[in-house]
Amino acid sequence: MRRQMKKNIYAICVGLPITLIFVISVAAHAAWISSFDHFFQGVVRSIPNLQGLMLKITFLASPKMDLVWMLLIAVILWLKKRRPLSLNIVVTLISADALGWVIKHVISRARPIQHLAQDDGYSFPSGHVLGMSIILIWLMMVLLPQVMENKTAKFWLSVLMIVWLVIVMYSRVYVYAHYPSDVCGSVAIALMWVGVVQLIMTKIDERLEK
Repeated sequence: MRRQMKKNIYAICVGLPITLIFVISVAAHAAWISSFDHFFQGVVRSIPNLQGLMLKITFLASPKMDLVWMLLIAVILWLKKRRPLSLNIVVTLISADALGWVIKHVISRARPIQHLAQDDGYSFPSGHVLGMSIILIWLMMVLLPQVMENKTAKFWLSVLMIVWLVIVMYSRVYVYAHYPSDVCGSVAIALMWVGVVQLIMTKIDERLEK
């Protein structure tokens, strides 16, 4: 329990400052954000002819599909009699989506000019990246430590999830749905929020045990 608490606090201490930096900088139209976005857009778009592949990836990480992955994990955990964990991931993702919606409408950042017609709404943060980050960070921080003892397997599984998250971030920038700062800020928000929700859940569990 104490080890999990430390993880949660660490996630908040890392995620919160980065979140605030991106939120404040994007809202204030800071010069460094423009330079950051321009540089990494150039890096991402340096590989041509990936549009079709990137659209498939972005579909797999869409908010609707994130709900599907969440429900799939929740149902499996429920059937495995791990009901607190099942409810945990549902609460974490749904509350994160609500937080993302609020931030989007407070910041009201327009999407890149070249964005596709289906990518409507505001740009910061990315709903695709936020949802996928929540699921993957939750798996790494909450589920794997409880269900997997093999440290080597846990490490490489975490590496694969991080690689997939980077690919999702790349895809959203590639199809001009978001700026690089949108997707980076989304990961920071997700890290912070998983830490916050798990800290609250841990406190609730402690009180119930007493």
